[in-house]
Amino acid sequence: MGVDITRKDVIWSYVAKFFLIGSGLVTLPLILNMLTKEEVGMNYLMLTVGSIVGLLDFGFSPQFGRNFTYVNSGARSLLKEGVMEESGGEVDWHLLAVLIKTARYVYTRLSLIALAVMLTFGTAYIWYLTEGFTNVHNSLYIWILYSFSTYFNIYFSYYSSLLTGSGMVKEASQAAILSKSAYMLLCVIFLLLDWGLFAVVAANFIAPFVQRLFCYRVYFTPDLKSRLDGEVTKEEINSTFKVIWFNARKLGINFLGAYAVNKMGMFIIGFFLPLGVIGSYGLLTQLSTIVSGVANTLFVTFLPKLSNLRVSGRKDELRRTISFTVVTGQIVMLAGAIAILFVVPPFLKLIHSSTELPSIGICALYLLVIALELNHSEFASVISTSNRIPYVVPSLVSGGIIVLLTFIVLKYTAAGLLGVVLVQGIVQAAYNNWRWPLWVFRELEMTVPGFYSDGFSVLGNKISSVWKSMRKSA
Repeated sequence: MGVDITRKDVIWSYVAKFFLIGSGLVTLPLILNMLTKEEVGMNYLMLTVGSIVGLLDFGFSPQFGRNFTYVNSGARSLLKEGVMEESGGEVDWHLLAVLIKTARYVYTRLSLIALAVMLTFGTAYIWYLTEGFTNVHNSLYIWILYSFSTYFNIYFSYYSSLLTGSGMVKEASQAAILSKSAYMLLCVIFLLLDWGLFAVVAANFIAPFVQRLFCYRVYFTPDLKSRLDGEVTKEEINSTFKVIWFNARKLGINFLGAYAVNKMGMFIIGFFLPLGVIGSYGLLTQLSTIVSGVANTLFVTFLPKLSNLRVSGRKDELRRTISFTVVTGQIVMLAGAIAILFVVPPFLKLIHSSTELPSIGICALYLLVIALELNHSEFASVISTSNRIPYVVPSLVSGGIIVLLTFIVLKYTAAGLLGVVLVQGIVQAAYNNWRWPLWVFRELEMTVPGFYSDGFSVLGNKISSVWKSMRKSA
């Protein structure tokens, strides 16, 4: 069967990503205009807690995604480490059924654990920061609904791995578009009804059901159901879980480190800075996440293809694909950073936002840190396509150092947000920013000039091809 990424897949991926941005451009101005600074700050803190709980995924999503790719590429067995090169062939439908059942088994349990954590430790954190649920209207009910929203998001999350790992990138993108459409429409309606922060959370609660329904209908066709209609034993699920868990736990530990690097600062500043400042920093991180997400879109779209190229042993095409996707992402990241620095501030004044970005110096430094983070993360993902995870310990150590230094800077100095950003940048530059790109360059025998030459060459050919197609159509 194999996995192939077509032009339509790429287009739909970008449509989905730009639609995500578009929905944000519709709802974010309303949120910034209609919510108080305290509500905006609480919103970002809830997102931070939700992302902490999301770490319970512990690396299962990418690991399931890669193994779905391996099965659809003709693999007859799943290995704990490394990949068995296959030239393609018929899918082992029973192995696919076992993998799907294992995914359901895992995510049913993860979502319940997540809900328990949200309603206990998460509630205590939000209670403390909202002064006993008093400085934000209906904050207790908002938090409870958000907790159940997180539960359903985790419960349904394996559908994305299932579709993308099966090469159904277009369908996964369409599902994301429908979900965001539902969120945007409901959020706007609820905000205009003056529901406050509850409007955002209610829309976020409903949207995952739209995505899940679409994913189920496009993937589980009657023909596929008949092929998967066979008994899967508990022993098979347990055996497959052990294979998945072998690298998922490594990825999970790595995600803990990555979270400490990128998100823990927001969690810690909640104890030291007022909600207004938290909202300002949260807005910067949200916009940066959008830009880096767009920059990462092409790479993520081609990630199943990279795994497929590994399995097939096509190293020349693997090198060209890596160069093309990473270089394109770097260009997009640069353009997005310029927009945040020079377009967003006057736009916030235009809409009379109650929340502003931090100083331009802090914003520029933070964007540089995020760009370097994105770059080395993509190279680390390239390494993981070989079913090896060598970056666990460095990521965890870096994350731990960042958490410790961030706490020290906020508690014992007056550096504030600047100190938070500097800590993250310096620690990452010391090792991770250069180590994983260098690993891939050595492994695949790539050079920096050759990398950029291939990247710009393939990108130029793609643009030329699209241009010629447009001229013929005209």
